[in-house]
Amino acid sequence: MPLQSPTDHCGPSHLLSDATGDTNGLIIPTQYRGDQLATMEATYADGSNAGPTNSTPYQQFNEAFSPDYPGNGLRLTSKFVNSLRDDAQATLVFPFWSGATVTYDVTKSSGSVTGTVA
Repeated sequence: MPLQSPTDHCGPSHLLSDATGDTNGLIIPTQYRGDQLATMEATYADGSNAGPTNSTPYQQFNEAFSPDYPGNGLRLTSKFVNSLRDDAQATLVFPFWSGATVTYDVTKSSGSVTGTVA
């Protein structure tokens, strides 16, 4: 059953929810609804790239992020989380193979990580 709280974001066929984590990583509750994640882009408001692969906004599958389709989650790895600037919001864009995209904001502060729907 789809989540109905005001913190949820409905994309064309996806639903991501707000989440909290720490430097061990962040699990974003995600309803894939039969679609598959293509990639993840990560940038800061100043236009610079966020994440361990900072020469491009595109982050590496299983190095920075990985979907958990059966568990309805999207994992941001400790490698990704620890590469984020403290107190700087990173905007993540998740393109799916269906053509849908979902935007999500992540901020690391004092070892805590918060993710919110954009």
